[in-house]
Amino acid sequence: MKISVHVTDDQKKVIRNYASSRGLSVSEAMRAAIFEIIEDEYDLALAKKALAEWERGGKKTYTHEEVGRELGFL
Repeated sequence: MKISVHVTDDQKKVIRNYASSRGLSVSEAMRAAIFEIIEDEYDLALAKKALAEWERGGKKTYTHEEVGRELGFL
């Protein structure tokens, strides 16, 4: 699938320089950036959901020491 994005000449230079500095094509760099944003937003949504559940008392939390003892590390 082909998607077009309109950018200014200055923005185009920034994108090309960014891609080039990482050894990527412009398409690869933009695809990676877009999916990183999507993943970050998804992770944030999950974190907010987990926090809300924890605040309602729905989950038990464990200290680092408790987890270490349970797994036999401490």
